[in-house]
Amino acid sequence: MNNQYDFETREEHWRSFWDKESIYRFDEKSEKPIFSVDTPPPYVSAEHLHAGHIMSYSQAEFIVRYKRMRGFNVYYPMGFDDNGLPTERYVEQKYNIDKSKISRKDFVKKCLEETKIGAKNYKDLWRSLGISVDWTKTYSTINEHCQKISQWSFLDLYNKKKIYRKEAPVLWCTRCQTAISQADLEAEERKSKFYFIKAKVPTEKELVFATTRPELLPACMGISVNPKDKRYEHLIGQKAILPLTKKKVYIYGDDSVDMKMGTGAVYYCSFGGHDDIKWLAEHPDVKPTHILDINGRFNEKAGKYKGLKICDAREKIVQDLEKEGALEKVEDRENVTFTHERCGTDVEYIMTENWFIDILNEKRNLLQKGKELNWHPEHMKQNYDSWVNGLKWDWCISRQRYYGVPFPAWYCQKCGEVLLPNENDLPVDPTVDKPKEDCPKCKGSEFKGEEDVMDTWMTSSLTPLIGAKLVEGEKLQKKLYPATLRPQAFEIIRTWLFYTVVKSHYHHDSLPFSDVMISGHGLDERGRKISKRLKNYVEPQKIVKQYGADALRYWATGAALGGNMRWNEEEVKKGKKTVNKLWNASRFVIGFLENEKIIKPNKDELEDADKWIHDSLMSTIGTCEKHFDNYEYSKARNEIDDFFWNNFCDYYLEFIKYRVYGGNEKSKNAALSTVSEILSSILKLYAPILPFITEEIYQTYFKKFEGEKSIHLSKWPNKDESLYNPGGNKAFDAVLKLVNEIRAQKTKQGMSIGKEIDEFITKEKLTDSQKEFLEKTQRVKKVISA
Repeated sequence: MNNQYDFETREEHWRSFWDKESIYRFDEKSEKPIFSVDTPPPYVSAEHLHAGHIMSYSQAEFIVRYKRMRGFNVYYPMGFDDNGLPTERYVEQKYNIDKSKISRKDFVKKCLEETKIGAKNYKDLWRSLGISVDWTKTYSTINEHCQKISQWSFLDLYNKKKIYRKEAPVLWCTRCQTAISQADLEAEERKSKFYFIKAKVPTEKELVFATTRPELLPACMGISVNPKDKRYEHLIGQKAILPLTKKKVYIYGDDSVDMKMGTGAVYYCSFGGHDDIKWLAEHPDVKPTHILDINGRFNEKAGKYKGLKICDAREKIVQDLEKEGALEKVEDRENVTFTHERCGTDVEYIMTENWFIDILNEKRNLLQKGKELNWHPEHMKQNYDSWVNGLKWDWCISRQRYYGVPFPAWYCQKCGEVLLPNENDLPVDPTVDKPKEDCPKCKGSEFKGEEDVMDTWMTSSLTPLIGAKLVEGEKLQKKLYPATLRPQAFEIIRTWLFYTVVKSHYHHDSLPFSDVMISGHGLDERGRKISKRLKNYVEPQKIVKQYGADALRYWATGAALGGNMRWNEEEVKKGKKTVNKLWNASRFVIGFLENEKIIKPNKDELEDADKWIHDSLMSTIGTCEKHFDNYEYSKARNEIDDFFWNNFCDYYLEFIKYRVYGGNEKSKNAALSTVSEILSSILKLYAPILPFITEEIYQTYFKKFEGEKSIHLSKWPNKDESLYNPGGNKAFDAVLKLVNEIRAQKTKQGMSIGKEIDEFITKEKLTDSQKEFLEKTQRVKKVISA
């Protein structure tokens, strides 16, 4: 072993070795128990990869490597989420494309080109970090494999009457020009205004109502008051005359109106928000007035405000209200505004025809499914429950975009009947392909293919099934689905996790996976979420080149499960220091082992120090297993660090030096046998976290004894109960206490712990062998015991 570990050269060597030897390939013929991972397919539109990506993907990978060593046949595929709005937005921004000025075919071609680049960027990064994916099992959410499964899902849900199509007010992004779902919203606290507007009523001069959206006045449908409100009870059933438009609307009695909010009179518009939509559903006699087009501009029903964008219309209408004397006052207030998470644009409600999945009627069952999952950490279940309880709409799955999985549906031009393909014909593109039969209802032969594409979550919600079907054979597929583990970030519990549970519930009446492992965000040094907008990230490849992949992975173990973690270069340096310490400790040990013929000693030939380190190792192995099994990788790392740095390096290696340099043969053999076993176990404990350095040292010496071609295929350290004394060795614990006292005494006198001193006096009663141990290991000429 060289004096220094050349991480850059050796890490690339082991990457190539792992690839060439197919170390991480899933064995389809193995009878071992399967541990399958529903790996998060990253958006390939993420041009700039950063520490946040490293943190979330490394953490699941620690568990994967551990499970391999515990004897599981690990199924660890990788997908790339490269269809849908995220990719479209990325391509539009990167190339400054106006989607309305490019053909569907050319735009999709450009998206496909970019997804190849993005997938390669991710693969290169994952490979550099040693992410142990089986690269023979990969998918792209836009490829034929995924389209076929997505379209099968649509057919199955349609036949089960869980999917329907109707014209209804939907959440609409005027910038992305598409319908979106509730899960695509982001709530944003903003400084806003409360406008108090006067309307004329028959019995008084005016009725004042307050609103944050005066621009929707032309779409007002009615005003509601609480029937218990003495101020307005006599107005119920009367009509109010609105300012500017002079439109007459009824005043309704509604018990849900908060009498203390604003003026206690609420005006409802088409379609200002969820409350407006709910109000409209409760008043079927009222017809909505659509004043907003898909571009976010007012149409002809807005009168003289036609053509104005919302913000401009608000300014103009407020000015006109002031001129007319219909604006009583304006108050400042904080208001929650919902934006589209993909682009930050304020979301509006537009009446369009879309496909929906029924989820509101299944809330109770979906909450039960959440209870059946094993959550790590457990408190993350609250996020799931809160989301399900707060659902207001069915899942809108239509997107008025180009780049996505097509809906497998045609519409008869004669009668409007929906025609679906046969499952064996999937996948289909209804804008190109034609139905194979005439309309079953009217025998018509002219059809129009559905031009909308599916919401990207329609495909991503099927990833456990998509991954399972990458292997051949229904029997094996059933072993892989449901998956064992879903690792993911907490902010997409409401989307990826929830929608996957929905699909599995409807399709298979089962859970899609048994365990959920939730990660947090990667933050910058100031505690801000790492983002492209803030440019507050360091490129991972630079860190890998400077410190090594193992060091960066070590940093990633620092986050508690489910918690956010700040970028901290000092932790990366600590990882590099740990790698170097492993190298140097191994050089010292292997330097002796290579030149000796070691015979496994009898238990009674082990000395107290040997028994103590064995006992400590057994305890460490047991604790690490507990933490890894609970997905608590950070706690496992801390246990390993403590054992390696303190018990092994600071104590045991110092304790055996006199024995390996000049002890009697039995004592020397026992020390070397013990230190060999302990070092081998340390390497295996660290292997899930530091795969490169542990492979290097394993191949240097230990492989010839174990026979496995990689440490990552070797067995996890054996917890030999015969060497485990839970009560500890109290006599040796007392000796350890004296070791610390001697070291402290030397430190206090400004001496190195390796410098010899004349004597050490203690009140402890010691045997002759204990005195000899202290004298030889702590360099004391004479230990005097009371």
